Amino acid sequence: LMSGVKNNVGRGINVALVNGKTGELLDTKFFDMWGGDVAPLIEFLKTIQDGTIVLMATYDDGATKLNEEARKLIGELGSTSITNLGFRDNWVFCGGKGIKTKSPFEQ
Repeated sequence: LMSGVKNNVGRGINVALVNGKTGELLDTKFFDMWGGDVAPLIEFLKTIQDGTIVLMATYDDGATKLNEEARKLIGELGSTSITNLGFRDNWVFCGGKGIKTKSPFEQ
């Protein structure tokens, strides 16, 4: 879904959205949480539709610019570790929009 060859990965939080019914890749983005701004990440998270599988992984630093709103929105996708994500922590997560429980796919 994402790779350096496709030039769709970067420093910060890398996100892939997948249609939960068809498995079709809907979108990929990355958000620089060291030198960038958290606002584009927040706006992106707000646009995710119910039934979408959300895959996230950090590269380098994914936490410095995260604020409570961004952490809450990621938590609503099923993450339990996002509240403790710190500077340069490695983190991978698979959740979904509309999930009613916490995701077991997180490390």
